[in-house]
Amino acid sequence: MSSEIGDKIYLLSTDHRPTEENETKRIVSNGGKIYQTQTIYNPNDIPKNKRKISKPQVMLGPPRVKPGRLSVSRTFGDIEAKWPVYGGNPKVVIATPEIKQFEISPSNDYLLMG
Repeated sequence: MSSEIGDKIYLLSTDHRPTEENETKRIVSNGGKIYQTQTIYNPNDIPKNKRKISKPQVMLGPPRVKPGRLSVSRTFGDIEAKWPVYGGNPKVVIATPEIKQFEISPSNDYLLMG
């Protein structure tokens, strides 16, 4: 939200990522796990004129939640993450929204929702 002709900016939400402290605690306490995939990047697989590194390196993927293999900790409708018949756990990846309530004042310029 912008206020006072852009002089003040207010963040009104939080990304629900598995690495966020509260989300990590909630996921683990409900039987879920957080993991990252590893890939070995071998520069010999790339033509010499396009290589940016010379030695193999381990590259980590984004943190993900198990069950479900998602990189977010809250979402609607992912059956692999939520339905036990598909290996899911309905307490790990949840759809509970974060709700904030506040009064809009004349100094607020606009509210961006996405």
